[in-house]
Amino acid sequence: MTAITGALYVDCGTGREDPATGRIRYFKPPRARYECLRCGGSEGPVIGAPAVREFVRDIRTEHHTRCTTATQLGAIAA
Repeated sequence: MTAITGALYVDCGTGREDPATGRIRYFKPPRARYECLRCGGSEGPVIGAPAVREFVRDIRTEHHTRCTTATQLGAIAA
């Protein structure tokens, strides 16, 4: 059985590619936040493409180290 333990919200922002540089110029930058359904905590929001990319990559493992419920469940299982 698989349980949903968190929700990751990502807004990819709004922008257009700059033809001169090939980079995206954002009118509304990307942003992300995470909500843990176990402990009720939330992380973020983070804003900006590099910050969102890093946040999305690492949030589940990083939050697990801070989640009080996950720690308690591990202690109960032991």
